Amino acid sequence: MNHRKEQFKKTLEYSLPWLFLALLLAYTYAKFFQHPYGFAWDPNGDVDRVFVNQEPALMVGDHLVQVGPLDWETFHADLRRTFFENVRPGETVPITVDRNGGRLTIPWQLPGFNQGELNDQLFSEWPLAYVFWLAGTLTLLFLRPKDDRWFLLSAFNFLTAAWLAVGGGASGFHIWNSALILRMAIWLSVPVYLHLHWVFPRPLGKLPPLLVVFGYVIALGLMIAQWFQLFSQDLYFLGFLIAIFGSFILLVAHAFRQPDTRRELRLLLLAVFFILIPIIILAVIQTYSGTSTRIGSLALLSFPLLPAAYLYAAYRRQLGGLEVRVNRLMSAYFFVILLGAVGLPLLAFSNRLFTAPDDTLVMGSLVALTTTVLSIWGFPAFQNFVERRWLGISLPSRNLQETYSSRITTSTSLHSLLQLLNDDVFPSLLIRQFVFLQVDKGTSKMLLASGVTDQLVPPKEAIPGLESLAGKYLPADQQGENRNYPWARLILPLHLGDELTGLWLLGRRDPDDIYSQGEIPILQSLANQTAIALSNILQTERLKAVYEANIDRYEQERRSIARDLHDSVLNQMAAMLMELDNTPLSPGFQEAYNTLAQRLREIVSDLRPPMLHYGLKPAFEELADNLMERSRDAISVVVDVESDDKRYGLNIEQNLYRIAQEACENAYKHAQANKILIHGKLNSQNIDLTIEDDGTGFDTEKGLRLDDMLANKHYGLIGMVERANLIGAEIAFQSIPNAGMRVHVKWHQSS
Repeated sequence: MNHRKEQFKKTLEYSLPWLFLALLLAYTYAKFFQHPYGFAWDPNGDVDRVFVNQEPALMVGDHLVQVGPLDWETFHADLRRTFFENVRPGETVPITVDRNGGRLTIPWQLPGFNQGELNDQLFSEWPLAYVFWLAGTLTLLFLRPKDDRWFLLSAFNFLTAAWLAVGGGASGFHIWNSALILRMAIWLSVPVYLHLHWVFPRPLGKLPPLLVVFGYVIALGLMIAQWFQLFSQDLYFLGFLIAIFGSFILLVAHAFRQPDTRRELRLLLLAVFFILIPIIILAVIQTYSGTSTRIGSLALLSFPLLPAAYLYAAYRRQLGGLEVRVNRLMSAYFFVILLGAVGLPLLAFSNRLFTAPDDTLVMGSLVALTTTVLSIWGFPAFQNFVERRWLGISLPSRNLQETYSSRITTSTSLHSLLQLLNDDVFPSLLIRQFVFLQVDKGTSKMLLASGVTDQLVPPKEAIPGLESLAGKYLPADQQGENRNYPWARLILPLHLGDELTGLWLLGRRDPDDIYSQGEIPILQSLANQTAIALSNILQTERLKAVYEANIDRYEQERRSIARDLHDSVLNQMAAMLMELDNTPLSPGFQEAYNTLAQRLREIVSDLRPPMLHYGLKPAFEELADNLMERSRDAISVVVDVESDDKRYGLNIEQNLYRIAQEACENAYKHAQANKILIHGKLNSQNIDLTIEDDGTGFDTEKGLRLDDMLANKHYGLIGMVERANLIGAEIAFQSIPNAGMRVHVKWHQSS
């Protein structure tokens, strides 16, 4: 049973394109050779084009009443009836028309094939049917996997091609039952369009099989009813609207529920935009300038963008080496349409404004010159936009070395360096598959990878063998020693002097997986720059870790000293005083004892603020009280901090407290401040803290670099900056001479 099913699917796969091609060819023949009537009419029966001059003549605006034995009402009601049935070219048929309120019968000689009607048919929508047919055939025969999306996208293109071919001229004349076939094709399009846009670009969810079957059965029933004309012939417009607007609603649902598909959806939106803009512009030109319909039909040149956009959005990752070429071809197509949308209105305006032949020639030359200049200067910028938005190329490939050198200096952490490589450098080089290994004393660590599974990442034992292949391009058909990692096309070492610090393994690359000999030295230069940056970052992180360890050890020592002073010295002093209770003490001794005990308690509080055990806000309030007590109220310290009593961890709270403490000490000891304000918000995820005073201040615009702070002996500021960096906080200083100092600290809870 399964074998028969597979055989049926294969037969359908290889026969379906040719069946639809036969349909397209048949109705294309009907369009050009089965109705050379010499005139055409609109759906209301009004003559809108006359191609052959006869006397008496038909005129545009005449309303058809009867052609031969067939009247208009019967023709309009029965989609199987056609005018000029069994009439040969050269024979005369009476045509009755309403003209200006009067009825007139015209003996019309059927002209047969004529140049005017041929030109009118040539400049129409019939080629679009073949574009959609080609898109459906490419999808069916070459794209994989053979899933629902594959089949529905093929059916979408074939059905669209069918109703374009049948409805493009033949259906209006009811030739070969074309009007009925048009309506049947649109009814079948309804479930196909909706089903496609449910699974495209990615399924919104699992559809119940019964619902799918029910939808197609209903469509089949409507097709059969349409063939027998059991309901209004105009009802198919409703089916068309359901198919179009239902598809649009489903695409909007994709955009909201699947944000990762928005890039593909943007492409479809852009294609629709470029399709509609020429149509609107040329329609306006035709309406207000009297331009012929032949020029208006140029708007149809933008329609092939639609099937191309669907194909690209669904299968761009399967294009392989063709992906970049297809992108650039589409961008060039977009640009040509954009130029046409700009140039045609200018040409139409000039033709209307200047009627003399010489003036028209001059204006045509100016329009051509303007188009050329726009192409020369505008296309590179447009291409750059396409590369950034579609190809993901963030850095200009022409100046990549210089750009990377300037960008890499701002990468002060390993995370920022890897992000620069992953988001900018490798995509700019169109490298889709890569591994970045860090090598350190015989061990290896994967820092970055894309397009490679864990099983394909080399272990440390493979490093010597890979290093021996460094700098050589390894084509797919000449892997040689690199049999274990055939995906790698180029291996680049990261050397710092004679020491190997890492390896780049570069694989699949658009458009053709080739790393030319001229590019390898450039890539090696980028690898060398990365080696230097990696070494500096790792050394900085080691120093930071050592400094952080020293800070922690320093805080532990302070806590240990505070504990010894409190538990030993102060307790022993209290015990000594108790032993002297019966001994008369001089007032001087008692005062000296109290002063010493108070000073020891202040030192203990500075070394280990006891209120920090209860949170930052109580600790700040205790800091303010102690500072005012020490200054004997010579300085006012106000704490205005909003807090939800959130605790942030000992390291965070301790360093924030020390920053506030240092800011207050600087204001008290060095800035001769009279008032200090500690204010801000302590939320569950964020801390926003400001310490400001009204002291002497200094010029922060000239002295906030590390060298300047060291030269000016601003060691307190340096300590605050280092503590902020340790906990990932942002700190800023704002001050001018004689206008006080403002220290602003912001910290955010990392995810």
